[in-house]
Amino acid sequence: MSKQSRLRTDTITPNDNKSFSIGTSLMVDGWYEDLELPAVIGRHKAKGIPLDPLVRGLLAYELGDNFSVLQAGQWLNRSEVREYYELPNFNVKTLYRAIETLGRNRESIVRELQDRVLKLLGCETTDVLMDWTSIVYYGDMNELAKFGYSRDHRPDKKQVTLGVAQLAPPVNVPIGMTVEPGNINDQEHFRRTYDQVRNVLKDGSLIVFDKGANDKRNLESIVLDSNDYLTSKKLNSSDDAVFQTFNANVWELVNEEDGVYASKRVFPSRVNYYFFSEKLKEDYLASRRRKVERLLQEARSTQDSLDDGMELPKRFRIDNPLVNVRYEHQTKLVGMDEEAALRFLLDEVVDGDEGCFVLTSSRDMVATEALKIYRSKDSVEKLFHSLKSEIEVRPLRVWSTNAVYDEFEGFIAQLMISLTRYFVSPVKGVSTMFISNSLQKLMAC
Repeated sequence: MSKQSRLRTDTITPNDNKSFSIGTSLMVDGWYEDLELPAVIGRHKAKGIPLDPLVRGLLAYELGDNFSVLQAGQWLNRSEVREYYELPNFNVKTLYRAIETLGRNRESIVRELQDRVLKLLGCETTDVLMDWTSIVYYGDMNELAKFGYSRDHRPDKKQVTLGVAQLAPPVNVPIGMTVEPGNINDQEHFRRTYDQVRNVLKDGSLIVFDKGANDKRNLESIVLDSNDYLTSKKLNSSDDAVFQTFNANVWELVNEEDGVYASKRVFPSRVNYYFFSEKLKEDYLASRRRKVERLLQEARSTQDSLDDGMELPKRFRIDNPLVNVRYEHQTKLVGMDEEAALRFLLDEVVDGDEGCFVLTSSRDMVATEALKIYRSKDSVEKLFHSLKSEIEVRPLRVWSTNAVYDEFEGFIAQLMISLTRYFVSPVKGVSTMFISNSLQKLMAC
């Protein structure tokens, strides 16, 4: 534990949230020392205010209010906070420059962090889960900001994409994060994320990811590194032929509650695991039914407008005085009753593969194990939720490429929370927000 942490431990008392929270700072300081971050981060700034107290303060702020870098600078300039971190009064631009320094040196910092994390954990295996998400970007002066597929449901905004590599359960500790342009696809982004962690993986590690990143080049690179992969794959005609032979009396029942059946086929270079889920099929068909009913209602609205000689509802037409549009609409509802219309729409949106999915791997295992391991990838989704909703990695408002790596601060903060969750038994199953709120209840007098 750092010097400041030891000096302040005797002053911890419960207080209101207007006071300086010592609990979060103590946790950050402890991991900062255990991960030897003064040697990893501090050496990247030789003049002026040292980098270490600024980064420790930023991390504590990330796990507290976390509104913006500007407000983090205001918080760090409070007298009691500056006293704790032994900081002089400084301009907030110093904090922005600190973030840019981390951004410029992110790759070397990540690689040194990986060594120290694995040393702390003492893992016998280094199986890794990978996934990718996007963060909305506001502004137009950053080369990483691009329009692309938005996981934040904001296709109207530019974004950057984040990739995360996390040690598989029961560890669930992140060991890599990549930030790439907003229009990069998962297959390409996989290569960046995998390259960042490949040198610290032990031979025979299992890399788990979804079908968006599944392509021949990625699979081959994993195998060439003496590692294994487990991923989902898009269904093709040969997969369809397998599912057409489905027989509940022949396939293995692997989950009676959800009606999940499995069949395994071994090929020279891979193993395919075929699954059919009755529950998944029911859920998907219910979703398709809702879509069909929505489409039918839209068609009725259009037909009613045509019958009455009225303009179409605004959502079905271009409403721009600078655009001249001439078009005609004709629905297929004429001469078709409701039951026939529903059947027609169901034929259009249902393809017969409902409830079917295929996993493929270079490792031969029982189907139930493959399914369990692949489903553990949900832990990365929880990590993204923690980053976005609890640590609150927010939509970006920065104007330089290196400053985009403000998200890197969130990654280090999440790493510290994950290590706490792994090593401290009482909080193994609790949320990041609960841990953060509990720490903030410890206040400095």
